[in-house]
Amino acid sequence: MRFLLSLALLAALAWSGYWALAARGIERGLAGWLDSRRAEGWAADAGRIAVTGFPTRFDTRLAPLELADPDSGLAWSMPEFGFSAQSHRPQRLIAHWPETQQIATPFERIAVTAEAMTGALAFRPGLTFELASATFSVGAFGMVSDAGWRASMDGAGFAMAAVEDRPGAQHLRFSASGMRPPAGLVATLDPAGLLPPVFQRVSVEAVAVFDAPWDRRALEERRPQLRRVEIGRLDAQWGDLALQAAGSFDVDAEGQPSGSLTLRATNWREMIAIARNSGQLPAALADRLEDALGLLAGLSGRPDMLDVPLRFALGQTWLGPVPLGPAPNFRLR
Repeated sequence: MRFLLSLALLAALAWSGYWALAARGIERGLAGWLDSRRAEGWAADAGRIAVTGFPTRFDTRLAPLELADPDSGLAWSMPEFGFSAQSHRPQRLIAHWPETQQIATPFERIAVTAEAMTGALAFRPGLTFELASATFSVGAFGMVSDAGWRASMDGAGFAMAAVEDRPGAQHLRFSASGMRPPAGLVATLDPAGLLPPVFQRVSVEAVAVFDAPWDRRALEERRPQLRRVEIGRLDAQWGDLALQAAGSFDVDAEGQPSGSLTLRATNWREMIAIARNSGQLPAALADRLEDALGLLAGLSGRPDMLDVPLRFALGQTWLGPVPLGPAPNFRLR
């Protein structure tokens, strides 16, 4: 009996020592990371770093937290930020964001409100903290800019997981509902008021291939850059307008895409009318586009539904046979 008690006491002392050393390591690691960022010219400050949760958890809290990257001009501040992990699984984290945050760019400051904003992250073993998987969710979310616009949504979710046996590939899922874009943007896109103010939903499932892993260097040095995107499913609904898409495209070192997606658009004529009324599509081009796509839609037997390829090539975007203009750039800053 005495032996068992001694063994239990030794185990408790060993565990207590492990927890204390690990907690101290977390505090020093975070403080060292902030020091390194400041040495690189960042504004990186945490008023207080505290680790609690003995003996089964590491609950880490930074309050307040301010980060600003001089290269991108982005700054992010919040009254507190916290994350936790089980003591026996320190590479799996649960992160919690506060309900109020501030984002600043070189052009504006944005006040953010977020209900139940949480994330779960799993890292591969090692000091580089390579991300194996991540999920994020948020309830009601709002942004108010000092530039005079505001936007909100009812909720959103995002998941990201490394694809095994395919270096750099990440399986992505995203969904959002009840989105309310800035009123100025809606008025620009739809001056005739054909659309409701709420964008009902959007969801995407895709595989994105990057040129480098998502690890601590992605924040400290350079962002991994896209090399290929494979969209398995995209679904969006805004009023009576519905859009679905699938396909793939490659991305070169300059961020230019090449490839094609197959689009299915319901009530596509209204989409062209909105683009024409907003000035995003010149009237002459809109007429040509409507005539050409009308012929394609008529072949399907559903004049209100259109199946057409969206193609990226040589820096340009083509919808079926009609050129739309420059292709989007996918370079991550």
